[in-house]
Amino acid sequence: MKSEELSTFLKISEIPTTSFYEYKISNFIQHEIKKMGLDFDIDEWGNIEVFLQGNYNEEVVFLAHMDHPGFEIIEKVNESTYRAVPLGGLPKNCENLSTPVIVFYEDYQINAKIMKSNDEVNNNENRWLLKDEIFIESKDPIVVPAPVVFDLPKPTVSGDQVITPVADDLAGCSLILGMLKELKNKKSNYSIRGIFTRAEEVGLVGARVIAQSKRIHKDSIIVSIETSSELPGATSGLGPIIRAGDRISTFNNDGEIILLSSAKDIQETEKDFRFQRQLMNLGGCEASAFLPFGYRVTGITLPLINWHNGNPDGNVESERISILDYQNALKIMTNIGKLDIVEPEKYYKRLIDLPEEANRLKHD
Repeated sequence: MKSEELSTFLKISEIPTTSFYEYKISNFIQHEIKKMGLDFDIDEWGNIEVFLQGNYNEEVVFLAHMDHPGFEIIEKVNESTYRAVPLGGLPKNCENLSTPVIVFYEDYQINAKIMKSNDEVNNNENRWLLKDEIFIESKDPIVVPAPVVFDLPKPTVSGDQVITPVADDLAGCSLILGMLKELKNKKSNYSIRGIFTRAEEVGLVGARVIAQSKRIHKDSIIVSIETSSELPGATSGLGPIIRAGDRISTFNNDGEIILLSSAKDIQETEKDFRFQRQLMNLGGCEASAFLPFGYRVTGITLPLINWHNGNPDGNVESERISILDYQNALKIMTNIGKLDIVEPEKYYKRLIDLPEEANRLKHD
């Protein structure tokens, strides 16, 4: 893997972000796009969009979201205590361990902690916080409203893993940036669009407003670039997942065969190239935001360890992804730029053309 590709991910994944407070990530992405010499648009909701014209109008749209689960402080209770609400799914024990957090602003940040609850220890079977509010304790005054994220160690590389405060979904954002850089000076057959969305963790909001606007052509293939919790058959280090669906929906074959064609084309020259295919049904992703509007959707996801910073026991930890999974996902994405337009009839030719053995079924 090129050190530059990994460097971009390491830089972006140490930037604090949560739903509705993605401005630091947005600024980073805009800066990276400008460095590439590409034009981009920012819509009225703050989503960023880049378009690369291909030889044909057939378009593949890659989406990743700029937010990560966190909290929003909404009220000052007393001189040192603040009420906050969750933004997305968060580990259940964050309230029982006086978890250190960061309150971040444009130019500075404040170190604080989640106040330990007087309630009984959370023994719910899943690993997620079920409360509608928590309390933050800070020695320094906090300007309300304010975003809050877990205070975790800076990103680092350990063996084949990147250990980082935020892989979901800054890995997806970094992958799209890497794809744009690779394809910007190459004339692909497919037209390529990269979109960086907001507020995914609180209900796919950024993707939904784009889908409802119908500004993306209905014949486009929508590809959600995500991270998602490991599952049986979706193991970190064994390659990226070509996603057959999520918790909300199963996806479309028209989109999947483009990803499969790209992966199989790579395997023609790289015999050890690895990818997986799985229904990732623990969480929803932005592909499902487009399905109700008649779009054809698919997805690539990286198996994620400590999804949403929650380990299997519900304690707070850094997220982890495999460098090989990241590298191979980028290869699938950039290789689409080299493909001829994938026609279903050609992809399924071996099934459409009957073998000679079919004659043996006929009655004399």
